[in-house]
Amino acid sequence: MTHLLADLAAARDPWWSLLALLISGAGVTLMLHLITQATQATGWSRTARIGGAALVSSGMGCAVFLAAFKSAYPLIPIAIPLAYAAGGSLIILICSLAAVQLAANSHRSGRNVFLAGSLMAFGFSCLVFTGVSGMVAPFALSYDLTAVLAVMILGSILGSFAIWENGNAARQRPLLIAIPLGVGSIAAMAFGSVAAILSFGDWMNAVAQPDDLTSSPIVVIAAVEGVTVLVLSLLGSLVDNRVAARDKLEADRLHQLADGTFEAILIHRDATILDGNRNLAVLLGLSDEPVAGCCLERFVPEASWPLWAASASSQRTEGEIATADGRSLPVEMLSRPIEYRGRTATVTALRDITERRASEARIRFLAHHDALTELPNRALLGEELAARIRAATVESRSLAVLCLDLDGFKLVNDTFGHAAGDDLLQQVAGRLRACLRTGELVARLGGDEFVVLQAIDDQSEQSSDLAQRIIQSLTEVFDLEGRRAHIGTSIGIAICPANGVTPQQLLTRADIALYRAKHSGRGCLRFFDPAIDHEVDDRPQLEQELRNALVKDELTLLYQPIFDADGRVVCFEALMRWTHPILGEIPPSRFIPIAEKRKFIVPMGEWAIERACTTAASWAAGCRVAVNLSPVQILQPDLARKVETILRRTGLAADRLELEITEGVLLQDAETALTVLGKLNALGVRIVLDDFGTGYSSLSYLHRFRFQKLKIDRLFVGRLSEDQSARSIVKAILSMSQELGIEVTAEGVETTQQASTLRAQGCNEFQGFLLGYPSTAETAKELAAQLSTHDIVEQLRAVSRELHAGDGYAKQAS
Repeated sequence: MTHLLADLAAARDPWWSLLALLISGAGVTLMLHLITQATQATGWSRTARIGGAALVSSGMGCAVFLAAFKSAYPLIPIAIPLAYAAGGSLIILICSLAAVQLAANSHRSGRNVFLAGSLMAFGFSCLVFTGVSGMVAPFALSYDLTAVLAVMILGSILGSFAIWENGNAARQRPLLIAIPLGVGSIAAMAFGSVAAILSFGDWMNAVAQPDDLTSSPIVVIAAVEGVTVLVLSLLGSLVDNRVAARDKLEADRLHQLADGTFEAILIHRDATILDGNRNLAVLLGLSDEPVAGCCLERFVPEASWPLWAASASSQRTEGEIATADGRSLPVEMLSRPIEYRGRTATVTALRDITERRASEARIRFLAHHDALTELPNRALLGEELAARIRAATVESRSLAVLCLDLDGFKLVNDTFGHAAGDDLLQQVAGRLRACLRTGELVARLGGDEFVVLQAIDDQSEQSSDLAQRIIQSLTEVFDLEGRRAHIGTSIGIAICPANGVTPQQLLTRADIALYRAKHSGRGCLRFFDPAIDHEVDDRPQLEQELRNALVKDELTLLYQPIFDADGRVVCFEALMRWTHPILGEIPPSRFIPIAEKRKFIVPMGEWAIERACTTAASWAAGCRVAVNLSPVQILQPDLARKVETILRRTGLAADRLELEITEGVLLQDAETALTVLGKLNALGVRIVLDDFGTGYSSLSYLHRFRFQKLKIDRLFVGRLSEDQSARSIVKAILSMSQELGIEVTAEGVETTQQASTLRAQGCNEFQGFLLGYPSTAETAKELAAQLSTHDIVEQLRAVSRELHAGDGYAKQAS
């Protein structure tokens, strides 16, 4: 070793040394560039680049060896026998070819890198010592074996790091580090190997070449260096094992994280799945088949392929995938590019949105259909009617609009309860569908009102035939869970364009014809007749009589009790009723819309609030009264001032007054409505959101305004026992309300099963025929004084029986 250091420190020819460095720099640069290209190429292109890199490496080695030798011994002529020159060149070419093949392997490992660097160093060392041995032949070569090994190890390490850095994808310019390392490796091997030769210039001290091949310097050096190559390769394998163990732990951790997500995650490149989590296998239906290696096109329908083929944009999109069993699933996709095993790939998260799509479809359906009968509702009817009017105008055809309601429905509803009434409406809807033919439409407007659309050829007989089929169908007996019910129907018909060319005109005039049919006798039909329009349209007269109803004391309030979970009456809902001196009881569904349209609902509402507060002031201190507010009232800016005046005049505490609004109120003018409600809330009045879940529900309103109570619509309560969806919706409303600290009243409680189910889910208050019917003010006062702590089910049964038998209760729905 001391000789090696001394020789390296000795004076050298600077020009030959510079030439050796220039050759090594150019050769290393070209070789590394070809190796990089070979890594990315395939087929013959890859083979050609590997061969070119090997030729460059071996040629560079020969040139650098000669320059280094002349640098150390400028006066000694280079004369290498052909056999020795060919042998050395062949060895370095074979070693370079093997090293380049390893270096160009896309699956690089520490073992491959160390082996490649060691083979290059081994080939160069064999070239040097084979050439020098030829020069001194027939004499033996004198060398320092320790120095040879030191140079070999140094050159191998530098060459290995040069190859490693050249393939380092994390660096933007890997050649800036790889080239100096490669040049250092070649220079160390060239100058170090020449310096390891002892007494080269002392020809007199040379000894004869030994006859034993195993004692040959070339064989000894090659054997020792071969062992060094194996040792360095083993070192690389140990590094690989440590890295592999670390990578496995990291991969296991990442897989656990990936498997713990709700989404299916896959990594793909060039339409091939590289990896995926457990949820991906479940989503694709590949329980027994590995995900990695599967072709992505197998699971992507043709229509959705552009979403996958496009560049990842980190934006959520929706597409379709096909499972292994051929099913098509809608999925939500979110993709982005990542580096995966040294190359760019795409990671995509998939979420099955089948349930969400079904929920959205259900929401869209409910937005345009009646929840009870699943018939088109008023909104869809308006769209369909407008479209059919346009089509009839273009095609010069006629359109019949049939309005009908049920005769005797109220009696069935009051006698058997709302559940039986709902069952009856569902059966009616089924019979109406059966009466229709292709292209005809039936819709439910609400309550027991239905509308049928029929395209006709200017022949009223077609509409008459349909109306007669409907009348005949609905006169047949209905079976309501073992109870027989008989109803009928009356039908009014308007024809487009004869009776109108707008949806409102046709519906209005069909309704007029219906009114005339009902007054002409039940179970009949009438066509709209312009000649007697003024005689049958009682609305102007009804409006005028309604204006005078307050003065004539024809309006009254009934009070339906609301119970808490312990069976105590905590509130009464005030219900407005109009008893006409001639027509008798007129349902609120008829006179309230008229009052709202003509805006005299405002004085009627003020009267209702004052009458309810006056009545409630005489009740037990803990009992409240609830009054419904019309949308027209809510938009009155002085409503809070009027309520404050009424409370002061009647002496009722503000927290004993509940004002109920519907969700539709907030749609008309949300800002004004919320401002008015805020003023009422500031007075201490309790604000109740009525019919929650049946209108245009918006959770933003619950966030923007502090409602004291929600009322679950009777539609959901009535279907608790047979409809899982209704149970889920009620449970969700109750859970949400509990979290927000909002009380909940369930309307339409008619069975003990409904009451127990609601109570088990944490409902605060109950209202319905099981508990009590609307009653007079006097009876409500007596009931308000009856406080109970008994079991709610038994208590409510007793209360229901008592109320049902009482003479002072109005047996009708709220």
